[in-house]
Formats: sequence, C-alpha cells, structure tokens
Amino acid sequence: MIQYTTQQPTQAQATALYTAVGWKAYTQDMPSLMQALQHSVLITAWAEDDLVGLIRGVTDGHSILYIQDLLVLPAYQRQGIATRLMQQLRSAYPTGQTVLLTDDKAATKRFYTSVGMKDVDAHQLRAF
Repeated sequence: MIQYTTQQPTQAQATALYTAVGWKAYTQDMPSLMQALQHSVLITAWAEDDLVGLIRGVTDGHSILYIQDLLVLPAYQRQGIATRLMQQLRSAYPTGQTVLLTDDKAATKRFYTSVGMKDVDAHQLRAF
C-alpha cells in the first residue's frame, strides 16, 4: 500500500529516485538538490520506508502553482501514483493557475491531459 505524505526524503532517497528515472541533471549537475526540495512544496509517495515517487512544486500559495518535478520509480509506474500525487498537490494548493513545462512526447501529453491539464495552445498562449 502506498502512503502519501509531505515527508522530506533523505539525500540518498532523493538521489536514488532521480537517478532511477534518468534525471541526471539533478544528481550530477545540481549539487543543491536537497536545498531545492527543502524550499519547495512536496508530496511524497512511500512503499513502507522506500521513496517511490514525489511531486515538487513552487507556489506563492494564492495565485500560482508551478509544478517542477513529478517522478515515480519505474517499477511503480502505471499504478496511479503519479495521478494521485498530482491530485494531492493541486488540491493542497488550489491556485488560480497551475503551470508546468515538460517533454513534448505523446505519452506525456496523454498523462497530463488525463489529470486535467491543458496545453497552452488551448488558451492561445505561448510559453517561455
């Protein structure tokens, strides 16, 4: 059973998760990963004592929520964990705008539209 909390992972737990999903920029090129996590809003997913997923956002708590990271260990993907992380973060911070930038892949677009996100094209916007 997966438990969702706001518990901060240790550096070893966070590094293992980011490494497992191939996000080397966070583990090799950014020595301040833990500072980034500590200064963000987090919801983490745990299978007993194992960190299996996390979502990280930056917000002012009123007008905007920027979703920076959403990761799930490969062995736990396609079990609804990412969807649940997304739902919990968005319900904890129901701001006027939720923004995220991500890869331009069909599977990525399918996932984010399935959780209620809309492409900026739908709003006649441009992202920079």
